[in-house]
Amino acid sequence: MTIPPQPARPPGPPAPEAPAAPPTAATPRPWSADHTHLQALTVWTERRPGHGEDAEPLAAHHLPSANGLLAVFDGSGGSGAAPAWSEPDGPTHTNAWVGARIARLAAECWFQRVVLHDEPDTRDRLEYSLRRMLASAPARARTRIGGSMRRALPTTLAAVRYGIDDEGVRWRALWAGDSRSYALLPGSGLHALTRDDTHEEDALAQLRQDPPMTNVICADRTFTVNTHEGRFREPCVLLTATDGFFGYVHTPAQFECLLLATLTQARDAAQWASLLTEAIVPITADDASLSLVALGFEDFGSLRKAFTERYEGVARGGYQDVPPADDQEALRLWQDRTWQSYRTEYEKLMPGVRE
Repeated sequence: MTIPPQPARPPGPPAPEAPAAPPTAATPRPWSADHTHLQALTVWTERRPGHGEDAEPLAAHHLPSANGLLAVFDGSGGSGAAPAWSEPDGPTHTNAWVGARIARLAAECWFQRVVLHDEPDTRDRLEYSLRRMLASAPARARTRIGGSMRRALPTTLAAVRYGIDDEGVRWRALWAGDSRSYALLPGSGLHALTRDDTHEEDALAQLRQDPPMTNVICADRTFTVNTHEGRFREPCVLLTATDGFFGYVHTPAQFECLLLATLTQARDAAQWASLLTEAIVPITADDASLSLVALGFEDFGSLRKAFTERYEGVARGGYQDVPPADDQEALRLWQDRTWQSYRTEYEKLMPGVRE
């Protein structure tokens, strides 16, 4: 998980190295790492193997400086459905597929320059990296686009840039679109650290409506990377996820239940990743990716134990007691009731409502 040393860059603004062509598809698989006081994992599933529009999730940690980056990228299939790039003697991929993978490469390059070359750790530098990398993509990926709703290489981004020091964990959430960053705390559970780029602000209403996004990363329109930051003075879990994970449960609380139920069954980070994969595939109707790091827990056993009481609490709160699917009125009433009791803590760390 340590990024290898790189040669020093010459003075002046660094420019991302543009790939000759987008990377080819990898086989979806869970991944994990386990160090003292740090456990990490990623989960990546595709509805159509080789054609999933989520890029492989990013989990990078620089051991010498105790800095890390989590990120997920969900190519926007509706506005980016036009073909963009064909593998040699292989399948053709959409603008959304290509855009998500270019954004991942841009974010990883930005983080490497931050920790290895002391580049300013700012939103502006991340936006610069994204714009330059998207602009350097092969021209054919951006020429066959038409219509006001179309986008060139569109993708969401949800990232958490974090660092560990003597005072705890400082974090900065960076995002565009409707992928999300979260904190999972032993005493209070799941907290959203981002606010979706949609006109609908209520998370339960978003589950019911799936509103259109008002801001996504793309090559042919302006976009904004939002930012929000804070600090935890105690052990915490940070994670990022695309809507394939949180968009197909009945309430936001159910996403926490899924995280904790699989954690309590796992013996290590690798099994937690596998259990999360097994749990989400039957539920979701989309690609689903997640990147997670647990910080400050002595080992995985300590992590699991820290959340035992919290999981028992959400179980007693009725957040898993879903009414029968054929009783829509009972389901809606249960959603409203459990959301109202859960919402205050869930939204406690969110950025303010935009005008």
